[in-house]
Amino acid sequence: MHSFIALVKKPNSQTINSGTLSVDDKQQSQGGSNKLFPKLANALTQKITEALSVLGFKQVTLEAPIDEQALDNEQGSNFMPLNYLGAYVVNSSDSKKIKEAQKPFDELEYDIINDVQFSLSKPTSSERVYRRRRQIAWSAESGIHQAHSNGITGKGVLVGVLDTGCDADHIQFRQKGIDFRYVPPYSGVDNLRAVRGFDVGGHGTHVCGIVAGQHVGVAPGADLMVASVIESDTYQTSLSRISIALDWMLSQFKSEKNRSKPVIVNMSLGFAPEHIPKSDRATLMVGIQDLISTLVEDFDVLPVVAIGNDGPGKMRAPGYFPETLSVGAVDFNHEPAWFSSGGLSPTGEGTQPDIAGYGVNIFSSLERDKDNRSLYKHMSGTSMATPYVAGIAALYASADAKFYGEALRRHLLNTALPLQAPADRIGAGLARFTEDGNENP
Repeated sequence: MHSFIALVKKPNSQTINSGTLSVDDKQQSQGGSNKLFPKLANALTQKITEALSVLGFKQVTLEAPIDEQALDNEQGSNFMPLNYLGAYVVNSSDSKKIKEAQKPFDELEYDIINDVQFSLSKPTSSERVYRRRRQIAWSAESGIHQAHSNGITGKGVLVGVLDTGCDADHIQFRQKGIDFRYVPPYSGVDNLRAVRGFDVGGHGTHVCGIVAGQHVGVAPGADLMVASVIESDTYQTSLSRISIALDWMLSQFKSEKNRSKPVIVNMSLGFAPEHIPKSDRATLMVGIQDLISTLVEDFDVLPVVAIGNDGPGKMRAPGYFPETLSVGAVDFNHEPAWFSSGGLSPTGEGTQPDIAGYGVNIFSSLERDKDNRSLYKHMSGTSMATPYVAGIAALYASADAKFYGEALRRHLLNTALPLQAPADRIGAGLARFTEDGNENP
């Protein structure tokens, strides 16, 4: 199967038609973080739809029921508009047909990005699995326990998680409604499946537990929106799956319950550019950076992204993009983890990571056994440090409505605990919640 993503070029990204949504003054005064508009204008959408339909491509959408989208067989060709990202995902088993489908986008000045597959770096985990919750030993320096004792738990904040999924029936989440979507690998139709949250491998459940588990989470009061985009057995994903998941998250901002919430997106994922074919590398990097900048510039989302587990001198994208808040890992003695990546950013924007979080031997939710008992495990990786930082961000956003988007990013950096380690290992220091909110001098 051949696929590509067509992304509207940056100069045209602000084209909005009169029928799109906007944020009213009341929402802005409340600190509402998103503008709620789709980036694809009706005129452009109509031209693309007509051109692709003539070529025999069938349009599928995120909203339509699966049985209404099903193709006759896997030899079919289809396209999916991602209205909020300003992109299209186009699929066909016919290589000649897929090349023909690129022409309308070239004429309308879209960037064409091949749907690259890539693998993610795995965390390490202990052999022992626990059947009972243990006391979480977040340090006094983290400020977490103090925040909780003062009633600051992340309430009113939305944290999106792109990972292997989340077991919604684990005891840490049973009292929490999780908006969940499974984004499958290509199977004829790139549809989203709105089902109760599940997670075959446990990585995403561990991450979600660190963010907002009822008893083990940094911000247990935060709301979770989870997209399963990574296969648990291979840790593989694709750009199209991530793009579809991000567009789904953005589309949910317009709902009444989400409109005024600060939004943080946790991505405990990344890829090494050198593992991508050279022919695809340049356009892929531009495309992903544009996707991330859409989250930041158009929707005031804070993307918190793992820098990678490849050790010093290496780092993974999109963590090192300046639009993200990149996270390295330290242990509970505040020493940089041996596996935590860092160094001079390939973008020339200084050193990475931006900040550090606890990422060594972190205890969190994992899965359930056949008797429905909730299980736990220790894991280590920047995949664990990232949700810790996302949780700290949720505490700040919950405590003060002015902290969202770029303002929240700056506040996290300015209040980080300085550590005795090089900046290319820990950035500004350990992310922490300070009760008075005072920033470092």
